[in-house]
Amino acid sequence: MNTDVTVLVGDVGGSNTRLALAGPGIGVTALKSFDNECFTSLEEVLATYRAQPDLPDIQGACIAVAGPVYGNEYRLTNRNWHGDAGGLARQLQLPDGARMDLINDLAALGYALPVLIPGQLASLKAGHQQGDQALVVGIGTGFNVALVVGTQAAGAELGHARLPASVYTRLEAALGRSPDEFDSTENLFSGHGLVRFHLAMSGAAIAGGAELMEQYLADPNSAAARTVETWAELLGLLACNLVPTYMPGQGLFFAGSVARGVLNSPAQAQFLAGFDQIEGLLQAQCQKTPLWVITDDAAGVSGSARVALDAVRTGAKAEADAP
Repeated sequence: MNTDVTVLVGDVGGSNTRLALAGPGIGVTALKSFDNECFTSLEEVLATYRAQPDLPDIQGACIAVAGPVYGNEYRLTNRNWHGDAGGLARQLQLPDGARMDLINDLAALGYALPVLIPGQLASLKAGHQQGDQALVVGIGTGFNVALVVGTQAAGAELGHARLPASVYTRLEAALGRSPDEFDSTENLFSGHGLVRFHLAMSGAAIAGGAELMEQYLADPNSAAARTVETWAELLGLLACNLVPTYMPGQGLFFAGSVARGVLNSPAQAQFLAGFDQIEGLLQAQCQKTPLWVITDDAAGVSGSARVALDAVRTGAKAEADAP
């Protein structure tokens, strides 16, 4: 493949958009982050990035979005942005025939797993890696998962599914009442869900997850500590339920700002206790499963780069093989 090829790659979350360039000889470069609140659409973000001086010609693109992707159409789950690959390609001024790929943001992290280095990962629990399946679990503005099988990744919308029975039962016991406001996985396991859970646990409103974590770390006997540690235990229970569903013999990989904040804090102990809480065959399966945190917030861009460069490489080979 031509080493002068440049592709645009990106990772569009509910709160921020990260865009970069990538090439076979340069890796990922020119990474920039944009606050989505300052823009009205993804096209507007792309136009801002494209307007940089001395930007090279772009031969293809892959953008990961925090929401469902159906064919060439996308819609963000936690922001009213939607469109299609054709509109994005026109905004980027891609040449005729260039690939404009759209993938789910968790799928992008799945594609990034083979190229992540130790500095981008932290181990939560050692295990026995087996098979070729892994699961990425993203907890930030929203919640979602992506199953990785070999070199392929598949997106999902698990955040809108109901909580498993064991998580619901433990949540009901923690609150001392029916937890009707937590009627989906994302309503509990997300940034907004953590804030909502603190209100349910303590009766006190709080500005956001960052403030909650600050209070927890400042006082391990505070109401914030009870919230964070109980939430971490519930997350452990959820994680164990994901093991038989997706059979991630290579491990569970947690990503996203909320996952990093909680799992890199002292509440990690409560998370691991929750993960080991279920007995029987399920517990045996969970004990074998390695647990990781993806510490690099921009890792999804690497996954988008891998998809975009593979697409250009495949296209170049097909052209070379044509009679």
